Parts: sequence; structure tokens; C-alpha cells
Amino acid sequence: MNPPDSDLMTYAVRMVIPMKREFGRSLNVHQFLHDLPYATEVIQEALKSKDERLRGYAAYAQTKIFGPRSSEPLPPTASAGAETLPAAPVASAATETEISEDLRAKAIARYKSGLR
Repeated sequence: MNPPDSDLMTYAVRMVIPMKREFGRSLNVHQFLHDLPYATEVIQEALKSKDERLRGYAAYAQTKIFGPRSSEPLPPTASAGAETLPAAPVASAATETEISEDLRAKAIARYKSGLR
């Protein structure tokens, strides 16, 4: 992973104590973030946990390490004989520009109002 994701690191740190309590395993966060086979092994073990929070942390780490970088669930794969779903409409560049300009304007307004 280059560079390490801060959210993933946070979840890895949160997994240390539950992994030690339930499985007696000492989780090395640095190795977890940089060694894919080690991370796979830890995640598989954590997904078998009785602790719901630990399973949630493992699921999050699994999506960040192995899955796409979005929070949306993966679409179901179409079988060979099944009909394909129509493609989702793609946002135009003008719409994206308007959204980014709107967000920029809101950030400037917060800055001017003295919130931060």
C-alpha cells in the first residue's frame, strides 16, 4: 500500500486489542499495512470472530485492501445467460465542475465566517 491510508491504519489499530483477547494473536500494524499475505491471514481470522465490532473492522479493512476504493457495494456479476443491466448514466463534466465549484464556494464561506 502506497501511501498507507489513515482510516485503514486506524481500523488496524482498533483491531489489536480484540485480536489479542479473542485469538491470543499479537497484531503487528506495520506488517498488516505492508504485507499482503499477513493482512489476508489476519482479516480471515478476524472475520470468524464472535465480536461484531472486530468483524466490522475486518470487513472494512478487507474492502480497503482488496476491493475498490469506493464505499458503494460491488454490483452483482452477470452470468453468461443472464440479461445485462443498462449502464448507469455518467455525470457530465459540466455537472462535476458545478459541484466542485459549489463545494469550493462553501469552503470559502466557512473560512470567511471564522469557523476555522
